[in-house]
Amino acid sequence: MGLGSCNKDKITTPTEEGAAAPDYAIWLQLGSWPNTTQYVVGTNDLSQGSVSLEGNGAEVTSKADYGIIPHGGYYYYPSTSADFGKMSKFEFKNNKFNIVKEVPFTYQSGITAYTWINDNTLVLIGTNGDGDKVLYSIVDANSLQITNGELNLPALPNGYTKYFPGNLESVNGKIYLAYGNGAEWPAPTQAGLRIAVIDYPSMNVSTTIQSSTADGPGGDNMWMSASGADENGNVYMMFNASWMTDPSSPSKIVKIAAGQSTLDASYDFNVGAALGGVATEAFWYTGNGKGIVKYIDPVLEASGSLHYFKFAMVNLTTKTAVKLDAIPADKGSQIENVTAVNGNVFVASNSETGKDYVWVVDMNAGTAKAGLEIVGGYDYILRLDFMK
Repeated sequence: MGLGSCNKDKITTPTEEGAAAPDYAIWLQLGSWPNTTQYVVGTNDLSQGSVSLEGNGAEVTSKADYGIIPHGGYYYYPSTSADFGKMSKFEFKNNKFNIVKEVPFTYQSGITAYTWINDNTLVLIGTNGDGDKVLYSIVDANSLQITNGELNLPALPNGYTKYFPGNLESVNGKIYLAYGNGAEWPAPTQAGLRIAVIDYPSMNVSTTIQSSTADGPGGDNMWMSASGADENGNVYMMFNASWMTDPSSPSKIVKIAAGQSTLDASYDFNVGAALGGVATEAFWYTGNGKGIVKYIDPVLEASGSLHYFKFAMVNLTTKTAVKLDAIPADKGSQIENVTAVNGNVFVASNSETGKDYVWVVDMNAGTAKAGLEIVGGYDYILRLDFMK
């Protein structure tokens, strides 16, 4: 949409986009579950200007949802529903969301995590219908050829009936998968954290890291991040209290040093405590040893408002956190709020009052300022994606 040359008050239109694919895509939702319609709109600049859904964007409701995977200018969508078991590759260009290729995909009952081994190899992790097997699918991004298999995780202990896959990262031939051992609802997952170390391409689980420093699987869905790997190959994973863990579980970030198969025993970042004793929801690694954390503001939560999710900048080296109070509180936890590109960090939030913006974060200063305005007419901003 060519926002880079627009002034602050100009609303872009579809005709300005031309034939080129946009640099960024923004997912918007009208209505509340289950009566929802989702759209994706494009822009070339998140730091200024404005964009509107009116007469703009592509409806994606019948094709995909926001549990989708952006990479290299395309979207990849693994649908595991009984009536639509397909792996789809989409291109978003010229206000159209077009299918590039589709193949049958029925091996897994549900996908909870993904990681890119390289630009052409995508690994999806999920479970079978009973949840007592953790399954993987290796996808060729060009041909969509798929190789399926089952991970040889340690057997479920007595009293536990299913696995909950969570955080997933791949670095230099190793894949790290956090998971929880689940009992019958509403009992929480087994205490402690577990991270399977998987050799690629054999997909053999060579060892399992266990620790009592935190609980559960960490991030357990396709809609937001809870882990990342830095430029040196160190892996960081956040664990927190969720619907499947003990509510008193701490919010911590742990570290696996590059190439290792154990936790870094010298690293213990209680990010919840660093933010004044809060529970965290998501973590995005943004580069140069820093990241963005989404957390629950207990005062806003107690007020009865649906807008009680706030943002903070974290320094993983110094194990410190700075609240980004300029960004309005978000509603909805499982949202892909953050994208980071070449040192530029952007955060979208569904504000309760006033206008909605994409916020530009200065990761050195720990501050945020309003960037692109997203003009109203929708109920949720669901995700921000870099599309190049």
